[in-house]
Amino acid sequence: MKRELMGDLNRFTDLNKHKNSNIKLLLIIARYLITSANFRVIFFYRLANQRFFKDKKIRIVFSKLGSILSGIYIAPTVKIGSGLLLGNPKCIVIHHKCSFGKNVTILQNVTLGGNINKKKGNQISPIIGDNVLLGAGAKILGPVYIGNNSMIGANAVVINDVPKNSVAVGIPAKVVKKVDKSYFELSKDDLN
Repeated sequence: MKRELMGDLNRFTDLNKHKNSNIKLLLIIARYLITSANFRVIFFYRLANQRFFKDKKIRIVFSKLGSILSGIYIAPTVKIGSGLLLGNPKCIVIHHKCSFGKNVTILQNVTLGGNINKKKGNQISPIIGDNVLLGAGAKILGPVYIGNNSMIGANAVVINDVPKNSVAVGIPAKVVKKVDKSYFELSKDDLN
């Protein structure tokens, strides 16, 4: 949990300044738990997915607590890599069998939904690669794969796979551009 949580927290602040001080790190975690619904839901998701919680009911309690405190529910069965950032965590719907890579950014009103009528093997819901941006209002439906370093435009409806290093927009979403840098790299460049 620590590695993933530090990756999540690093999307909010530069942890390199505080990596030698556990007390400062705990204060930063407490600060974001109090002030950020985005971090709060991710924190409770990570807590619910700890292996020492063998009882499924305890895991669900932590997930529900995160939902009550933040306004979004992430089921413990969702697989999330480190560095998840929810731009505005209200009105985000995540199917319980979704999978996310590292450093994924999800903006408000995004839906990641399963489709049992369109199976790919056992997969019925989206798989999102590393360093992906899902724009506001995007709908990712069924067993599709969004490749690494891709960006999905606002209000796009994705029903087919999106290759890596692509920008996809429209209804249904079509690739309109190839990119050299991921949104994650571009956002880090803006901060520097």
